[in-house]
Amino acid sequence: MLKILLLAFCLPAGGEVFCQDVDSVALVFSKEGFFNVRSAETDSMVVFTIENDRYKIQSEGVARAVSIIEGAGLAAEKPVRLIVTEYQTPQISVNFDPGIGDWKATTRLDEGWDLVRKQKKLNDSFGKVSIVVYPQVALKNLIINQVYQSLWVLSPALEVSLWPGMKFSYQLQFPIFNDGYGLYESKIHPSMITLSQRFRDPWNLNITGRLSVGTFSGARFGAALQLKYYFPNERFSVDGQAAYLGVYYFDGFNWHFDAKNMAFRWNVAANYYDPNYQTQFTLRMQKFLQGDLGIKFEMIRHFKHCSIGVYAMKGLDGGKTNGGFRFQIALPPYRMKRHGYWPTVTTSANMGMVYNANNEQFYYKEFKSEASDNIMTINALNPLSVTRQIGRY
Repeated sequence: MLKILLLAFCLPAGGEVFCQDVDSVALVFSKEGFFNVRSAETDSMVVFTIENDRYKIQSEGVARAVSIIEGAGLAAEKPVRLIVTEYQTPQISVNFDPGIGDWKATTRLDEGWDLVRKQKKLNDSFGKVSIVVYPQVALKNLIINQVYQSLWVLSPALEVSLWPGMKFSYQLQFPIFNDGYGLYESKIHPSMITLSQRFRDPWNLNITGRLSVGTFSGARFGAALQLKYYFPNERFSVDGQAAYLGVYYFDGFNWHFDAKNMAFRWNVAANYYDPNYQTQFTLRMQKFLQGDLGIKFEMIRHFKHCSIGVYAMKGLDGGKTNGGFRFQIALPPYRMKRHGYWPTVTTSANMGMVYNANNEQFYYKEFKSEASDNIMTINALNPLSVTRQIGRY
């Protein structure tokens, strides 16, 4: 009851927070719609954890949390750690240094995480459900007397937050228009059905990862492990994926699969991010779905509500050089409010398309292990991008 009274006094009409009680500030975070809120304070540090559920753009959610802390008067004399989690797994720490009077995001955790991780959570995300509608468009140019054949689909996905790190997704495809993509794509059918466990290495090596099992895009099912590591200056990072996959297709709701010809696929990449131009450069070596080996280069420019880039591919065992461009756009609404455990229904944080310049139909085929995977979500909690964007909201 005392905390509720404190919260009432900490939220005057202007909406800013004017109190220095960390538990009250944590209640403000919970009221604002953040998940998995924790707080702790010592003589040398103040620490919070939050998970963004209200703001579609992650950096906008982080910026709002920073403004709450600053309005509370906490970011003045004592270091502050704002640890941002994803499905209860820590991703970045946004740190206030009173010596320089500014905020900086990093993927590295310090003693602040050990201080706060066992504190009681407010607004626990366990069992929270979202229905996310993914509009999808596919194009191909194989007929001389027709510019493009196309497939237009709405693909709502049921996404459920389970125990720490775990996400369940069930996606359906509702075809709107199908010209040239076959009979199976004209039927309502499941698409990606996955269980994904996110994790961070327990030895403080700054390695994050995700293990996914289920049916993936690219007509593949199986298991896929992804890992990523940021070097100390955090402009440079490496990532990789290893997957054991088989082929499947859905005929309506009948699942047909081939478990006798499972295959190992992998990729490794070196990344460089330029925060001044918000551009990421990636060079990846990959064993593609059809077994072809190649190198892929990407240059992606990230903006607030979209990411746009170009790519080029070169086969190392016979595939022709290919390339094109790609984009992702965050769809409105950009904010949403969850009411208790009622599911939220919203559009996806991104709608995208990849243009294949050489119209390659065999080589360079890839897959995604979650419906939400794309070039925007990969960069959503990039520490350099978050640091740059905090002052813009």
